Amino acid sequence: MCPPFALTDGAKEAPTHDPADPLGPAKDAAEARLIRLLKSRLDGQFDTVMEALGDPPDLNNLTPEFWETEGGKLLAAIRPEIEAMAVEAAAALSATVPLVWDELVIAREAAEWARQYAYGLVTGLNAHTMDLLRRVVPAFIETPGMTIGDLRRELAPAFGERRAQTIAVTETTRAFEEGTREVQRELARMGIRRVREWHTAMDERVCELCGPLNGLTEDEWVDTDGPPRHPNCRCFTVNVRPKTP
Repeated sequence: MCPPFALTDGAKEAPTHDPADPLGPAKDAAEARLIRLLKSRLDGQFDTVMEALGDPPDLNNLTPEFWETEGGKLLAAIRPEIEAMAVEAAAALSATVPLVWDELVIAREAAEWARQYAYGLVTGLNAHTMDLLRRVVPAFIETPGMTIGDLRRELAPAFGERRAQTIAVTETTRAFEEGTREVQRELARMGIRRVREWHTAMDERVCELCGPLNGLTEDEWVDTDGPPRHPNCRCFTVNVRPKTP
């Protein structure tokens, strides 16, 4: 399982999705947009954090009010993208179902999920950043000869492109999966039962957690409620008829 962000920088090429995924091209485009957006926002946050810490650095300068402001900036950047992805997935999948229904209902519910989820996501991301600062800054202060430039280099990966990419890949998978779930729920309201079937990317990068789930329906899954199962997860599900006994 990958960590929320790595303490080494130098991003690799963003993973692409499986051609069998009906939403694959849309996911690839959404990932690219979110990576660019996050990289810009994390760059800005890094500069703001370092300025607030001061020289010599003082963690007391990073007050709850400081993080509330930073969280608001990140939320304003991320939430519209996550909402757009969930709505796009739901709309694209609902268009493939030969039934007449109100697509606006699905879009509204997908958007509401995104608004609620994005807040928790941003809270968690800033919590990871704060935990890192609480570990790194005291160690820096206690180490003779360290400069503020050394501290900046040590902290930079947590605000770098690798972290932006990991967040973008993971949250794109999650948002598009939510679109699949919204369509499944709407079908259920119409009395049509569908179950989600897990699909991996079917390449050498598929992990040992997700590989065994390929082709299984949700009643066969263990310890997961759907993709993403871990950071950088590229899996997806499709709505299928339940398997006959």
